[in-house]
Amino acid sequence: MDNSKARYSAFDTAVYLLTFKNRTSKELTDKLKSKGYSDFEIDKAMDKLLEYNFVNDESYTLSYIKSNMNKKGIKLIYKELAEKGIDKSLAEEKIYELSVPEAEEDKIEDIFKKRFISMDLNDIRIRNRIQSYFLRRGFSYEKISKIVKKYRENAEFSQCL
Repeated sequence: MDNSKARYSAFDTAVYLLTFKNRTSKELTDKLKSKGYSDFEIDKAMDKLLEYNFVNDESYTLSYIKSNMNKKGIKLIYKELAEKGIDKSLAEEKIYELSVPEAEEDKIEDIFKKRFISMDLNDIRIRNRIQSYFLRRGFSYEKISKIVKKYRENAEFSQCL
């Protein structure tokens, strides 16, 4: 070999990359391409990785949703999984398997209580800021509005007493 350094195989490089963090098939393929491996080498390495179950998009999806479901909304989780190369049908299946949609309103309310409960909800700028906060995290506008309205009405009621 003319190179002064021996080149590692695509499989070895992939295994090395997986020691740092779990990755999807697409992420790993893209990373190997960026390192200069040929499509043939990458395909061969990916087949071996799948055979050994070192790469499993289904378990990755489940793990990703579990670790992000308490701080992100469904829309953002879908978007991030799509960017990682996860098929939309697989993402939907796993999200509904974990019953995330039913829990989304509870998550919004929990975050709202921690961060925004003491704010003046009669001020439109504050309400817009709160809604923007949740929208950036991928929560449903309808569910955000419902929670803000609930606490705004509670604040108005308590002021009347």
